[in-house]
Amino acid sequence: MFFSQLFTGLGGLSYCLEMLGAGMLFFFFLNKRKRFWLRLAGCLVALFCCARWVYPFFPEGQLWISSVWYGLVYLLMIVAGWFCCDLSFEDAVYCASCSYLVQHLASSSYILLAFKGSIPTWSGPLYYGTFVFVYLFVLVTFARLLPEDGKFDVSRITAIVTAILALAITLILSTYVKTTAPLLGDAAANHEYTKLLRGSQIYAVAICLVFLLLQVIQRRELRAQKKMEQNLRIWEQRKLQYELSKENIDLINRKVHDLKHQIAALAQSEGDGERKKNFVSEVQDMIEVYDRDADTGNEALDTLLMEKGLYCRLHGIEWTCVADGTILQFIDVVDLYTMMGNALDNAIEGTEKCGEGCWKTVSVRIWKKELFSVVQVENTYPGEVHLENGLPITSKADASNHGFGLRSIQNVAKKYDGTIDIKTEEQRFILTILIPVS
Repeated sequence: MFFSQLFTGLGGLSYCLEMLGAGMLFFFFLNKRKRFWLRLAGCLVALFCCARWVYPFFPEGQLWISSVWYGLVYLLMIVAGWFCCDLSFEDAVYCASCSYLVQHLASSSYILLAFKGSIPTWSGPLYYGTFVFVYLFVLVTFARLLPEDGKFDVSRITAIVTAILALAITLILSTYVKTTAPLLGDAAANHEYTKLLRGSQIYAVAICLVFLLLQVIQRRELRAQKKMEQNLRIWEQRKLQYELSKENIDLINRKVHDLKHQIAALAQSEGDGERKKNFVSEVQDMIEVYDRDADTGNEALDTLLMEKGLYCRLHGIEWTCVADGTILQFIDVVDLYTMMGNALDNAIEGTEKCGEGCWKTVSVRIWKKELFSVVQVENTYPGEVHLENGLPITSKADASNHGFGLRSIQNVAKKYDGTIDIKTEEQRFILTILIPVS
């Protein structure tokens, strides 16, 4: 008795399930939160309750009241997307809008197939077959192409415009025609109404397909533009690295120039063994600065470590390095340069923020632990570091153009199925990169 009463008056449940099914097409390719299936079950229960106790307040046949119901389900889909997947609010709105279009595409397709001069009665096999076919078609052609790296990454304007257009398409093109049918009496026999209904559904199918296609094209163009901007930033970073290398070379030239004069003075000096001894000791100390070649077994890594280590020693930063570069041979040279170069540049920049008289140090360790290559870069850092989504929040005013180095490191690590971890303790910044050995 209880269950029969519970399932009474669930006319809106079908629509809720259609919307959730459309949303699942996109959830499949998005970053999911922990306990995703449990969260999804919670959303299903919420939609069931909505269909059981809220839907009866929205009688069919009244356009604006029905529109409120559709809008309510749309809001629930926004919450479901955010609750089940690791999305921003803008991405959740965008996901709900695309789900709305997909459900409407399937619904209009079913009406066209079952159309016999009036709004069709429910036909189980045709209904399920139409929705399964349309959803699988959308899964292959649109849903898998819209997200990238588990997110849509849309702007607020894009989310708002997509929401407005999706709701307009759904509520104006088809809902108006279908909800006004009961008010027209013999509308089923009305030839003009028949043409209106058929035309509106054909137009709805076409515009949903075109809109989804335009979204795929737009996302591809925006990603291509983003990659171009990233390449430009990489070029700018390489320019800065060139200037850094040029500065190091200039320092070496000045030291070598001083060295020549000191050797000449040493050669001309007579007697005074203590003075000669001091000169020789000073010369040996200066030469030692430039005579510490890195030998890790990886030529690209050796070059990078030598340059950064030299910079640290010439700028009063204590440099320690224990590295086995052979375990990173499987990483592409450009990827290795990007990952390690950004890690060391960030470490040097961080420790240089320490004031005069502070202990400044940069430490590099690279070793193999079981089936993983472990890269750890540690540096002193003044003050506190605040993390957001595992990455530090930049303290620079132009936040959109900074923090790019750590994102580049993260992207390279992900490319090789690895992860990065950041810890801060006792004014030390510790970056750990863990990559499975290929």
